[in-house]
Amino acid sequence: MYVRFWGTRGSIAAPGDRTARYGGNTSCVEVRASDGTVIVLDCGTGARELGLHLIRAMPSPMRLHLFIGHTHWDHIQGFPFFVPAFLPGAELNVYAPLGFQQSLEEAMSGQMEYSYFPVKLRDLRSRIHFTELEEGFFRVGDVLVETQYLNHTAPTIAYRMTNGGASLAYVTDHEQFWHAEDGAHHHPGDQRHIAFMRGADLVIHDAQYTEEEYGQRIGWGHSTMEYATDVARAAGVKRLALFHHDPTHDDPFMERFEGAARARAAALGGGLDVFAAREGMELELAGSSRPTPVPEISALRRRLIAGARVLVVTPDDTQVASIEEALAEDGMVALPVPDMHAALTRGTEHLPDLAIVDTGLPAGDGADLVPAFRSRMGRANFPVILLADHPQATALHRPEIGATDYLAKPYSPPMLRARVRAWLARTVVAYTEAASPGALDEAVILEDARDDKGTTQTLLASMLAGVPMFRSLSAAQLNALVTQASEQVYPAGHVIARQGEPPRHLWVLLSGRVRVVEATTDGQAEMLLGEIGKSEVFGELGILRDQPRSATVIAVERTHCLVLRQSDFVAALGASVDLANGLLRIIASRLYDADRKLARYAPDPLTGLNSRRAFNEQYRRLAAGARRRKTGLLLLALDVLHLKAVNDSFGYTLGDEVLRTVADALNEATRTTDIVARYGGDEFAVLLLDALPKDVDVILGRVRDKLAALSAQRRLPVTIECSPGIAWSQTPPDTAEDFLRDADRDMHEKKARRKRETS
Repeated sequence: MYVRFWGTRGSIAAPGDRTARYGGNTSCVEVRASDGTVIVLDCGTGARELGLHLIRAMPSPMRLHLFIGHTHWDHIQGFPFFVPAFLPGAELNVYAPLGFQQSLEEAMSGQMEYSYFPVKLRDLRSRIHFTELEEGFFRVGDVLVETQYLNHTAPTIAYRMTNGGASLAYVTDHEQFWHAEDGAHHHPGDQRHIAFMRGADLVIHDAQYTEEEYGQRIGWGHSTMEYATDVARAAGVKRLALFHHDPTHDDPFMERFEGAARARAAALGGGLDVFAAREGMELELAGSSRPTPVPEISALRRRLIAGARVLVVTPDDTQVASIEEALAEDGMVALPVPDMHAALTRGTEHLPDLAIVDTGLPAGDGADLVPAFRSRMGRANFPVILLADHPQATALHRPEIGATDYLAKPYSPPMLRARVRAWLARTVVAYTEAASPGALDEAVILEDARDDKGTTQTLLASMLAGVPMFRSLSAAQLNALVTQASEQVYPAGHVIARQGEPPRHLWVLLSGRVRVVEATTDGQAEMLLGEIGKSEVFGELGILRDQPRSATVIAVERTHCLVLRQSDFVAALGASVDLANGLLRIIASRLYDADRKLARYAPDPLTGLNSRRAFNEQYRRLAAGARRRKTGLLLLALDVLHLKAVNDSFGYTLGDEVLRTVADALNEATRTTDIVARYGGDEFAVLLLDALPKDVDVILGRVRDKLAALSAQRRLPVTIECSPGIAWSQTPPDTAEDFLRDADRDMHEKKARRKRETS
């Protein structure tokens, strides 16, 4: 493989005379495989020069593969200046992990809104395909690509690429999980990291800090030179390129930095070749011809995270609130209990997918009980993250506890969030690979313990009679239903029914729990529709509609089901009014729940903005965060003036267009992080994060300009005016109503002032 560095800097570009040798552009590396496949690792500002080079060196139409470690700005800022993206016929395949709050495409296009850049992503003339990745493997041409999550403040993936016997690992951004002791890395995360790089011909590794600098930057998500050198040596790596240089490290500093790394590698022994990556540096990787082991899980198969349940074991209410807020951003549910005894007695009833345990619990009530909790859960590999006070925490040196992960306190909430997502992605699998025959995680058909068919049928009928929906059926009807039925047990993660399959069966849950998910139209993600538990049924809608299944059903835990044939169930429905009524009650209950969720989250139908209820929900979360961080919160309330006069003079059609214009102006004049809502008939509300009262005049000026421009563009026969009111608080009140009352008071005082001034 051929490798060339086009950008080596981290955090922000730092061009100038003092960075000319090692380079001032941010992350971008070109890789060419033996079959001609061209791969671009990250699209920092170095991508601009690379793009110009590619249009000169590659034939048209060009086909490129862009691998983004994560979508922080220093890794994507060069994309809007990447010339191949503007060429008709060019094909760009962009790969990255799913980030926080938005898809890969949304993250890439966000920096190309008109507020920041003159060309939108959708206006580019190349064909661009976005693929979101998990841990696992896939192939690009003749290149085997393996992925693994890194320890950063956002979901971040390392790439290992193997071609022609040569292997390259690209590892940025990443922070050590724990300090090494006696030269050994005890933390399971560091051990996984070393295993991922083992035997690589070249590792390009984040080495942004020295050990001294790192002491002030713990939790920022970056490595030290010492750590990068130590883990590369432990992994038996041949060559190590120190990468992601800090913007404050000029060329003289980097020379000393590189020399210190080489001296450290020589002292450790093992023949590791260490150097600092430089812009323009070119390498050829010959590698060896040894066969490459292939992982078993595809990186292209998405894991379902939304709806996951996380048990939080701590008596600290502040810590619980912090974790709840972090998890809620990904649609996960925090289940707090005060201690491990409560987790053992009540925690398993919550059916969690992962546990976060504070090691600061009283003696005999903390990490020591993790094995007992796993035993109670019935899952030896149940993921447990321990929050420990310091690297010397006893739990780290006690393998019998068997924690999955350890995180030092005080922890970075984004890093905790990324760590939870990584472990859930590893253990809560929405789409599993097909199990091999005889594997332990296959669905099991229970029938060999019965003496004869008659005994089996009687047993199945008695099981069915214990389910409320079927209790009214006679013995003859129950026996008819189960004549061709089977009893099955599905392991956690097993896909019981797939979206698009024909409706051949109805499942009755005797025990366990399943999740219902629906794939998005692009097939890149799944939406959580709900969960179904004991004594409920699923598969009924496909049978009633006689249409392919509209969703996928996955076992969340070991799940025991009776599987009835479609024709038998339809016949029973026709013969029993009570059974039909029972099914109607189930469907009505699910529709009621769906309506409640829709009412809670549906946008305002006229403007598309957040509804009043959605605004109130989001306000509670943002206000809690502002109070905890002491950053304050700014609320802008707007009333549309003279709307009744517009409706009376021109009709409600124009009045509606006025409201839509105000909504569009607010959307365009505010940031994507701000919350904009239609709070009433002619009332709008905007929550502005990290803003102060002194910023209001700028914001209002921007809104007025947008209103004027949109009104002229839409040729509205009226002038739109709005009356503003503001409220700001370092410790915002608990409810949006109280905060809006303050803004409303400010609005009326301003109106009264204007009236006095004009009278």
